[in-house]
Amino acid sequence: MPSEFKFKDRMLLAVAGLLGPWLIRGLGFLCRYRVIGGEHLSEAQQLGKGVILALWHGRMLLPVFHFRRRGITSLISLHRDGELIARIVKRLGYIPRRGSSREGGREGFNAMVRDLKAGRVVAIFPDGPTGPRHQLREGIIQLARLTGAPIVPLSFSARPAWRLKSWDSYMIMKPFSRGWVGLGQSFVIPRHLNGEADLAAFRNQTRDALIAIESACDRLAGQPE
Repeated sequence: MPSEFKFKDRMLLAVAGLLGPWLIRGLGFLCRYRVIGGEHLSEAQQLGKGVILALWHGRMLLPVFHFRRRGITSLISLHRDGELIARIVKRLGYIPRRGSSREGGREGFNAMVRDLKAGRVVAIFPDGPTGPRHQLREGIIQLARLTGAPIVPLSFSARPAWRLKSWDSYMIMKPFSRGWVGLGQSFVIPRHLNGEADLAAFRNQTRDALIAIESACDRLAGQPE
């Protein structure tokens, strides 16, 4: 654990790191959910270039449960919240790669490149560790461009559910809720982009695809958009 964490933070991380996986499993098993668009992930994997699963921070909970124990890697920030997430997902069978746009970014990015070139599935949260909500950072575009890996938009919704008053409006499905995990059509970012205009266009395309699959899941679950 990073030495700069205070004793209180260390205790919180230790306890939450142990209890978090059990809580996620419990909520996941108690949620009656369906998966839509699963064929998009299978089709993307057949390209043999790895796959980038893209999802917003606020819609990670049920997908984290559904895709557990598959050896998926994920780039997780180095701050305290990231340390907590890394401890939890590791116990659920994920492989955390540490780094963020603020610290350790190059190392984390290079690890993702290696994972994709090895044919792995990687999960990326392109709204960054602190938001703002639905604002996409360009790292995912550069990663897809350099590796040729297709991007598959991913989200979930459930009803009833709790919505935290956080920057990402984090959704937690309530016990015995009805849920939907949705995957959208994959798409590829061309390696050679024509300057900032192309970069902005593909950022908007990726952002719109993530919002679209989130909205689709909300409609199926009966959640207000």
